[in-house]
Amino acid sequence: MMKQIIISTHIFLLFFLTVEVRSQNLYNARSLSMAGSNVAITEGNEYIGGNPAVLALPRHFNFEILLVSAHAMLRNNSYSLTEYDRYFTTGDSLSSSDIDFLASRIPDNGLKGEFNTDARALAFYARPFSLSIGGMGNGFVNFPKDAARIPFYGNTEIKEFKIDDLDGEAWAGGSLDFGIAFPITEWTPAEFDFFSVGLTAKYIVGFQYANIENSSGTLITTDDYLLVDAMIETRRSEGGSGWGVDLGILGIYEEDWTLSLHFSNILGEIFWNKENKIDVIEYEADSLFHIEEIANFADKRIDTTLSIGRFGTGLPRSATFSTAYRLQPNLVLTGSYRQGFNEELGNTTIPRVAGGVEYAPVPFVPLRAGIAVGGKSSFSLGLGFGIDLKYWQLNIGYLNHNFRWFRGARSVDVAVTTQFRF
Repeated sequence: MMKQIIISTHIFLLFFLTVEVRSQNLYNARSLSMAGSNVAITEGNEYIGGNPAVLALPRHFNFEILLVSAHAMLRNNSYSLTEYDRYFTTGDSLSSSDIDFLASRIPDNGLKGEFNTDARALAFYARPFSLSIGGMGNGFVNFPKDAARIPFYGNTEIKEFKIDDLDGEAWAGGSLDFGIAFPITEWTPAEFDFFSVGLTAKYIVGFQYANIENSSGTLITTDDYLLVDAMIETRRSEGGSGWGVDLGILGIYEEDWTLSLHFSNILGEIFWNKENKIDVIEYEADSLFHIEEIANFADKRIDTTLSIGRFGTGLPRSATFSTAYRLQPNLVLTGSYRQGFNEELGNTTIPRVAGGVEYAPVPFVPLRAGIAVGGKSSFSLGLGFGIDLKYWQLNIGYLNHNFRWFRGARSVDVAVTTQFRF
């Protein structure tokens, strides 16, 4: 019974605000495998979410059709898949030491789950233009440590748990992106073999948006009952629209160096105007019920819904400086520095520094790796490879967060990209 309570309650906690979302910053498989350090060497449709100035680069292939670029990330800050299998799938009862261990894994800032999924299809590139349609968005939910520990210890003692500062946000949308670049080499110093500027204009359709505006309350456990006095206020919308603009410059210096600077969403906003609501969920102080009724927790509440007018959310704004050095014809070293300017829609103002390498021991199988520090992920390591058969490409990327591997990791972050080019 205790195990069922823990599982059901944490599923409720983790997915309270979940909607199907897609991430704002599209990570194609090549970018993911190099930890985002490869902005200066992106080509064709790979530029999406990066520097549009690369669209003007002379290439062997001047036309591309992107078949699919898909990315999925799930992450929490407490439990790995190995721990989940060990404690929740065996059918064995949890001992008191097991419960103490699981509860101790929750950090002081609470139990946090994050998710990103994105897909890009129907993308076309013909130098120096690109037109693409895709999805974007992201979300998170963070539960205070006290609230997250309740299912582990239940009503074994009379205790008061604080459930203030519940936080979360989720959104989903789609976009039509048009990128264009212009070579301006003739107006730059002679040391530059190539120089270009670029612009991306985006029309964004918002599908859903939800966030927690306020939360407060306490929960008191006794030997037989739960006493709840809490309030959660959320804001949501069923749709809207907006626009965004990216700007970039790119230069090739003395043949082997590539320098890139771009600004994401330097202008733009999403305006939400469809079925906008404020939901207030209250668990009254007299909501006294048996611990066995925890599965019916949602029935012990009072809902109030209020219609509201249009509101806007800013887009994630950032600047990224990137560089690449071609050490050998089949070996490239890359680096980047990203600085966010707001915390809108999953963005962060924590700087992120990344470095990477791409090496092709044989021309049609490039191998890639990258490492990054800072940003939302702290430490991360990217690995991946590609299959390049001239007119067809397939790339696969994997990003590891905080150097925990596979089933020992607290996250899954993978991407696949494939396209034709002529």
